Order: sequence, then C-alpha cells, then structure tokens
Amino acid sequence: MSRDWENWDASGIASEIQTIWQNSAAEAAHREQLVDTVRRHAPTPLQSVLEVGCGTGLIYEKLMASLPASTQYVGVDSSINMLEIARQNFPRGQFIFGDGYGLVFRDQEFDVVLCFEVLGHIPQIEPFVAELLRVTKQTCIFTTWPTDLGDTVEGQEVIGDVSFLQRRYSDSYIKKVVHTVGAGKLNSIEAFSLNSGGKLFVIQTRS
Repeated sequence: MSRDWENWDASGIASEIQTIWQNSAAEAAHREQLVDTVRRHAPTPLQSVLEVGCGTGLIYEKLMASLPASTQYVGVDSSINMLEIARQNFPRGQFIFGDGYGLVFRDQEFDVVLCFEVLGHIPQIEPFVAELLRVTKQTCIFTTWPTDLGDTVEGQEVIGDVSFLQRRYSDSYIKKVVHTVGAGKLNSIEAFSLNSGGKLFVIQTRS
C-alpha cells in the first residue's frame, strides 16, 4: 500500500498539532467527552486498554487519571515524533511504534480497544477495523467524521503547509464494514453523535 497520505512526521507537524490540541478549549472538551464514553461503556473491572493512534498521549492523560493504577494501557502510533512527545510528557505510559493495519498483539488481548480521529485519515479502512476487532476482548470504541452525501466522501485537510487525507463515512457504511469484518464476533454496535460534529461507534464483542 502506498503511504503518501501519512505525513504525521513531516517537519514540525507533531509539535504544531500538539499545540493546537493543548490550547483549544473545544479540543479539551472533545477529549473529555471521548473519555467519558469509555468510562460508561467499558467493562468492569477494566484490566487492559489499547489505544491505536495514541498521538501525543492526551487521551491517556485524561483516561488513566480515572482508572485503577493496575489497569494496563498500551498506546500505538505510526508517528515517531508524536510518540516522542507522549513518552516525554507521560513517562509512566507505554507508547510503542506500530501500525493499525498489522497490530502485533494476540487475538482478544485487550478488554477495550480505542481508536480516535484515525479512520478519517487512512484509506482502506476494512483491514484496519478488522485488526481493531481482532484484538478486542469486550469493547471497541472508535470515531469517524460523518457524511450524508454517500458511503464515503474524500477530501484533504491542511495543517501548516502539509496536506492530509480526510475521509467521511456514512453510518450505514461503517456498520456494514463492522458487520462484514467482525462477522461472528459481534454482540452489538451503537452510534453516538459527538459535540464536535463527529460520530462515535461502540462495538461490544463476544469473548
């Protein structure tokens, strides 16, 4: 697969995005809503969490503050620069380089698998979602940007002078993908609208 859409390690981009995320009240409220959703839908006791696309660790910061110290968290990202920021800011976290198209974990290894603001930046989401569900033991939660103009609408997002792929998906398309790649593994799938304008999907799987 060509990865010309993956520009997160372009010069200065990780620091610029971190500054935006840290200094925006809307971004902080968005993260709080995501973490609140995890708290409400995660199994109890919650023993292990995988976040695919952990970025600079800002979800880790909010999430782990409300979970028992014994909860295992692993963050995976394909951006070396973002991982460096996460490791520097949160030295107790476990942040590793990895690719959501080929996660190096066992089937059903994590109670909860999270993936926020990632699917809209990648092509070919089917194998990616399949990997998320493969390593999920109980609950998988991810976000998308919605559209009512068709199954998918593709555009570009520019940060600084760097262009990034931006894809929007209809609810019906996402549910079709989940049911296709997760056949035989699903208990339920729910969709929720976010205050940011995004969509959040909560999938409960069969362990």
